[in-house]
Amino acid sequence: MVEPMSSTAGATPKDVFFGEVKSKSVFPLLILHMVRRRPEYGNSIIRGIKETTGGVMSVSPNAVYPLLRRLEEKGYVTGEWEDPDTRSRRFYTITPLGEEKYAEIRERFEAHLLRVQEALESLRREIYG
Repeated sequence: MVEPMSSTAGATPKDVFFGEVKSKSVFPLLILHMVRRRPEYGNSIIRGIKETTGGVMSVSPNAVYPLLRRLEEKGYVTGEWEDPDTRSRRFYTITPLGEEKYAEIRERFEAHLLRVQEALESLRREIYG
C-alpha cells in the first residue's frame, strides 16, 4: 500500500488517487455516513458505496461485514436483526459515539478530497488545455 502524502507537493498520481482512498478511513466514513440517514444492512451499504462513488469504488462483502462488526464492537453503530429468528438481514444505525467518530473522520477526509480534486483539475488542464 502506498503511504499517504501530507500534501500534493512531490506526490505522484498514485499517491493522490489510491493511497488514502484505500486506507482505513474512507470505508468507515462512507458506512457511518449511510447509517446516519437511515438503518442500512450490508448489501445495501455495498450498493450505496458503488452508487455514491459513481461506480468508481466498489467494496466486497468480505471487507464490509468485518468492518461493520468492528464498528459495532467499538460502539459506533448498533445492529439489529430484521427477523431475529431467521437472522436474514442485520440493520445498522449510528450511535452518539459513532456521530463523533464520523465528524472526526469527515474532517480529516475533506483535505484528501480537495487534494484529489486539485490533482484532477491539474491533469485536465495539462491534457485538454
